[in-house]
Amino acid sequence: MLKALPTIEFDAPQGKIRVDASDNHTLCHSYVGKAADDIGYEIVKDFATIAPVTPYCKL
Repeated sequence: MLKALPTIEFDAPQGKIRVDASDNHTLCHSYVGKAADDIGYEIVKDFATIAPVTPYCKL
């Protein structure tokens, strides 16, 4: 399964989701949001897709 995960990519509400083969972390579009009065959300910051920083992960 670990060999297959990095070959799969799928669409999620925030965009494409995939797994990084080097450390098995999920790469996805990241946002910081704030709840709005009308049951919605205000996007405060859009970070796009950020690779996780995991200096101690040696998978």
